[in-house]
Amino acid sequence: MRGFRIFILLLSATACRAQQSGKTVVFKVRAQATECSIRCEGDFFPLEIVNPVHIELKGRNKAIKVVATGGQLMSVKGDTYYFRFTRPGATAISVYLDTPTGRKLLATKQQLVKNPDIYFCGIRVDSSSKYLNIRGSNFYAYSDYYKKELPVISFEMYYVDDTLRKKIEPVFLRSDTCMLSPQMKRIVFSFQPNHNYMYFHNIICRVPDGSKRVLDPVEFRIVEDTANKEKVTLVYSIRRKKL
Repeated sequence: MRGFRIFILLLSATACRAQQSGKTVVFKVRAQATECSIRCEGDFFPLEIVNPVHIELKGRNKAIKVVATGGQLMSVKGDTYYFRFTRPGATAISVYLDTPTGRKLLATKQQLVKNPDIYFCGIRVDSSSKYLNIRGSNFYAYSDYYKKELPVISFEMYYVDDTLRKKIEPVFLRSDTCMLSPQMKRIVFSFQPNHNYMYFHNIICRVPDGSKRVLDPVEFRIVEDTANKEKVTLVYSIRRKKL
């Protein structure tokens, strides 16, 4: 009790001296450091839409810059940043804090950008069929998000006639529509499973907002149906090409 009285007397004396000298006593309290969290609405970003990224900040400084590898910032509404991606693959969302001494990384989050399923001559990517539907659109994409087909406006073919020869020149062909050119059709129908190699790349589709997206490259394969013992039957398959 005696110690408490002494503390009160000392505090009163300090206040009296401050008033008498005309000075203000300032007590400095350290502000809380800026904290950041990044939240995405799904497990991946659909390539065909503008994707929202939610940034939550706590602390004294909220001067930040948000960037995404392979993505373009389209708009900001409150704490939500909208990014458009033009091709599939991995991306990293990074939040940087602007400070008097420079820019500091606050938080980062990795996310995968996925394109819609690709269809080639009626065969969905990563599947196979005994039939090729050459009529109609040879290439198109299907968006689960929009529940509709997305038109392919151009693509390129890479073809090697004989993979057993070391110095064979590959063939590069381009179509500015969704259709195989006459030369491409001849190559597809004369494809030899044990010797030829083919894939399609720079497959560009148009999304509902009118902008363009580059889709995954796909590899075209033909194998013999070993289940059919009576006659030779071919099975066509489309696979995502591993880069």
